[in-house]
Amino acid sequence: MHIAIVIGPFMPIPPVLGGAVEKAHMALAAAYREAGHRVTMISRRYGSFASDETVDGIRHIRVRSSERSRSLAVNLLRGLVYSLRAAAALPAADVTITNEFFLPLVLPRRRAGKIYVQVGRYPKHQMFLYFRADRLQAVSRAVGDAIVGQAPWLKRRVRVIPYALGDAYFQAPAVPRERTVLYVGRLAREKGIGLLIRAFLSLDAPLRDGWTLRIVGPHDIAQGGDGADYLAELLRLAAPLGGCCKFVGPIFDEAALAREYRKAAVFVYPSLAERGESFGLAPLEAMAGGCAAIVSDQRCFDDFIEDGVTGYRFDHRSPQAARNLAAPLARLMNDPDLVERIGDAGSRTAAAFATAPVAARMLADFAAVIAGV
Repeated sequence: MHIAIVIGPFMPIPPVLGGAVEKAHMALAAAYREAGHRVTMISRRYGSFASDETVDGIRHIRVRSSERSRSLAVNLLRGLVYSLRAAAALPAADVTITNEFFLPLVLPRRRAGKIYVQVGRYPKHQMFLYFRADRLQAVSRAVGDAIVGQAPWLKRRVRVIPYALGDAYFQAPAVPRERTVLYVGRLAREKGIGLLIRAFLSLDAPLRDGWTLRIVGPHDIAQGGDGADYLAELLRLAAPLGGCCKFVGPIFDEAALAREYRKAAVFVYPSLAERGESFGLAPLEAMAGGCAAIVSDQRCFDDFIEDGVTGYRFDHRSPQAARNLAAPLARLMNDPDLVERIGDAGSRTAAAFATAPVAARMLADFAAVIAGV
């Protein structure tokens, strides 16, 4: 079959500016190609990347787009313009996969084939817009339940299939673990980074001795962060930690990021985004690398975090959220054997989300939707 994948308007392919979702699509595209299918990826034009080229058997078409803005309305408008350009550039396909907001409304059916919408964000009552979609791929059970709750008439079109983890996260060479608490993700308020810093600060000084809090991710608005003012706010909050807290900036190279996970002992993802988190690729990447993961109590983490077994969860909604996070953090920092047990269990769980098994599920579902199932 011919599979078309249309990426959103703000991140280029290859993902030189990062983007966990874009990396997942790249990994899956390669798996589809290896399985003998034709694959076309459409993404934003960027830098010196060719507007139309074939690399490793995958055709890349790139169309004009714009940088992300602070304004949601502006971003939606830019997304609409990009969607129209992407739809015009789309070659004839059997199935077209996209997570772009407007594209399912403007895709030409005779060229798109079956319209396969990846719902990678918690739905906000916009599902009625996807009446043309043949399939709605919910990336977690929480998202699938929310789609059905908000639009029951779409229930038969919903399938829960997760994002895929790239092989780099499983194949990184083993290195000695360091006494590092790691965060990887956008530097945005909804991600709870300030909460993580406060929790680390609240630990007894002897326990923190020799440990580093390492924060990896972009603060630029164009890359999904909350800007320079928010970074300055975090730096002020972390000032009492001195050199024990390091802001590394973004790491876009998958192999380098996999090394970060392999080196760290504990990974914390303290997201506060009740209607923003849909899956949580970063915690799974960390788990694949053997980190002991701690996450907030979001439903999207139900698919892979069993509290006290494959990771830890904490109540982020409580007024004592920092204290709630500090408790499992202290437990792990005090017990290297516990870090190893949780890390090993998490790694085994993450294996089910590797590219090969997820690609097999996706290809089977493409065949089903083409057959009208």
